[in-house]
Amino acid sequence: MIDRRLLTNFHWPLLLTVFLLIACGLINLYSSTYTVNISQDSGIKSWFSPFFLKQLIWTIVGLGAMVLATTFDYRRLQTIAPVMYMVGIFLLALVLVAGEESHGAVRWLKIGPIQIQPSEFEKVFLVIAVAAWGASDRVRLYPSITQILVFILISIPPFLLVFLEPDLGTALLLLITSCTIIFCLGIRWRLILAFLILGIMIAHPLWNYGLKEYQRDRIKTAIDPDRDPKKRGYHIRQARIAIGSGMLWGRGYLQGTQSKLRFLPERHTDFAFAVWAEEWGFAGGIVLLFLFGLFVYFCFQAAFLAKDRFGSLIVIGLSASIVWEIVINIGMILGFFPVVGVPLPFISYGGSALLRCLVSIGLIENVCMRRFGSMK
Repeated sequence: MIDRRLLTNFHWPLLLTVFLLIACGLINLYSSTYTVNISQDSGIKSWFSPFFLKQLIWTIVGLGAMVLATTFDYRRLQTIAPVMYMVGIFLLALVLVAGEESHGAVRWLKIGPIQIQPSEFEKVFLVIAVAAWGASDRVRLYPSITQILVFILISIPPFLLVFLEPDLGTALLLLITSCTIIFCLGIRWRLILAFLILGIMIAHPLWNYGLKEYQRDRIKTAIDPDRDPKKRGYHIRQARIAIGSGMLWGRGYLQGTQSKLRFLPERHTDFAFAVWAEEWGFAGGIVLLFLFGLFVYFCFQAAFLAKDRFGSLIVIGLSASIVWEIVINIGMILGFFPVVGVPLPFISYGGSALLRCLVSIGLIENVCMRRFGSMK
């Protein structure tokens, strides 16, 4: 039996916001992949694309996983965090050896008919590992440089393995998420200044020797999309055209020309927000951003409600991994960031990404449910 007090402490506004975002995502995915297909065998019309049907299945699976993530005491994760970390590292290494290649990158593992992206689940594993270390008795608020170096050592192996796929966007997200957790533990200004100086010192060799040519081109294109409008700058230009053509109220549902005429690339994944903005306009874009704003507020509210440091750091880390994806994806579409292949949480197509987001929500709710007394 589930203790009724656990349901009382459930963060219902957060769950409602997530449901609304998922609904927006399914509505948008239906439009961005909408075609009327007629089966050659039966002659029956199919109004739903395979992408939409797969995402619907992943939504159901994800909601089930979210419920499962609330059924145990989250404090048990602190004990098994090293095991989860090693499992994540093993899966990332396995991708490099036996992964499926697509668009020049090896990011997926195929298990029968199912394809999973281990780097998505590593976002959860790494957060739990970093949170477990941050909540241990050996780490205090405003950690020393030695303790910060341990955080860095924990974060570097998954960063490098994902970077080698290559997936620079996800690799940077893992690093930024870890840094967010460290920052919330407290970091002195002199250490921030030292890391800034170090970053400036390594920027030049990293640019010349750490990044591939196409990665440097993406950064240059983000600064000036018109330098190569038919190749590198094509994605950003088409996304801006789609957003601009939506004007105030949008072209209407299923009426977006940029997506329907397929001028907009990756319209169901990385550039899903551009499809939404074209069909629903500036007003619809503001509504979606408002829902994301509510999501951020409720997540950080949950972090403050946590009864211990481990729970608080889990919520901060899992929330940050989603929030940074929102910032980078929308910033990428608007041309503020280079195109790095980061999906928009709950909106873009992708089973692994949606499953990871819903598991994260389940763990956040888990922390909220157990914020009082010694409830299990």
